Amino acid sequence: MIHTISILVKNHPGVLAQLSDLFVHRGYNIEKIKAGKYKKTNLTQINMAATGSEDSFDLLIDQLGALSQVVKVDIAKQRRYSFWLVAFCLCMTLLGTNLPAPLYSLYKEKWNFTSGTMTFIYALYALIVIPTIITVAQLSEQWGRKKVLFTGVTLSIFGSIGFAVSDGVNGLILARIFQGLSVGILNGIAVSYMTELHPFQDKVKSAFVAAIAGTLGNALGPLISGFLGEYAPYPLQFSYLIHILLAATGILGLKFMLEKNVPTNRAASLRLPSVTKEFRWPFLMASSTSFLSWGIMSLMLSVMPTYLGLFTSHASLSLSGTMVALVLGVSTLHQIMLRKQSAFRSIIIGYILLIIGLIFLVVTLFTKSLFFLILTTVLIGLGNGPSYAGSLAYLNQISTNEMRTNLTSLFFVVTYLGISIPMVTLGYIGELIGLTHAIQWYSYIMIGFIILSLIKWLRGKRFVPNGQV
Repeated sequence: MIHTISILVKNHPGVLAQLSDLFVHRGYNIEKIKAGKYKKTNLTQINMAATGSEDSFDLLIDQLGALSQVVKVDIAKQRRYSFWLVAFCLCMTLLGTNLPAPLYSLYKEKWNFTSGTMTFIYALYALIVIPTIITVAQLSEQWGRKKVLFTGVTLSIFGSIGFAVSDGVNGLILARIFQGLSVGILNGIAVSYMTELHPFQDKVKSAFVAAIAGTLGNALGPLISGFLGEYAPYPLQFSYLIHILLAATGILGLKFMLEKNVPTNRAASLRLPSVTKEFRWPFLMASSTSFLSWGIMSLMLSVMPTYLGLFTSHASLSLSGTMVALVLGVSTLHQIMLRKQSAFRSIIIGYILLIIGLIFLVVTLFTKSLFFLILTTVLIGLGNGPSYAGSLAYLNQISTNEMRTNLTSLFFVVTYLGISIPMVTLGYIGELIGLTHAIQWYSYIMIGFIILSLIKWLRGKRFVPNGQV
């Protein structure tokens, strides 16, 4: 692996030779070196690129810092690169996962499957994500983060290949399984790893960047596939090719990524994650908030684009992709706008907007108005962003370093249960009573659950970290 190190040294004879000897002694080859005068005339800044093992990198940095002629050793540039690379890989993985959203109507038309089958295929990846998150979060400690990330992005590419060459429902199911594995791997380690890589280990910023990267990928996926599906040749293949090329750049970038957590030689041992007593209430509140938020968002990502005719008389593939991208894009934008708000305030704001959005969703079903559909889409996006990002940031903030990976993994387990179980249930109930009536009752029930959760949050302020109310 190539390591980039910036070293600030005193202008004494023999310093460069001393540094070179230490690199050679630790088994590193210096590939590039550049020296220049620092602000003060008695100091020189040396930038070095060296290849060598990751296992002894931390020891090398410690020994460099211990040299009497060395003022400062900085690897922040490599940390920043690795931090944003993890975010990029997360974004690309979720982009690939959401490419099928506007295309389900084409698959439905081509292979004539029911609403139950459609929602099952959509939600299948979430059911695969759950055991993957639990497993990968633990195995990454033994195998190393970089190897796990490489596997996750590769599986994401396999998922896109599977969709591109699929010739029936079974092919879609297999491709969706690949996507579920990839999303589980990335979500299982992304937040905790980004927190470790952040120069100041900022828990809140790491969680918000991860949430924004994920939501941005979610938004770009359907926008790309919606327009390419309607206007480009090979509508069921072209968008997946774009994703394969983008994800491949992430795999190439992993070659230069810093391995913060050195793999161990211990045999991998798996255990069911658990929540200790002092974290149970905060975990329950944060994870249930994400469950409700994504339970509502999933309606806009699966049923709405496939059965757009239920919501408006102006149905088309590009409009379907635009609506999905709009709800996720607004979600991302609102996360950015509220990033300086406390997690608690973000959750309250998100809940209120979700309630209003669900009310307008019911109005849209009755009126079939494009205006009300757009308004509903914007409101649900505005509500999902802060409620999801706020709940993740809240959990990341109250977690200890020892518990963070465990709690985050379980948080995403509950989140993906929210993505999958409500949608599968809605799809099959829709076959019995009609999809329009099923969506109406779904909206009423979700409003009730949000109100109950909102009351719990307001009564449980004592569990909110100091200064975050």
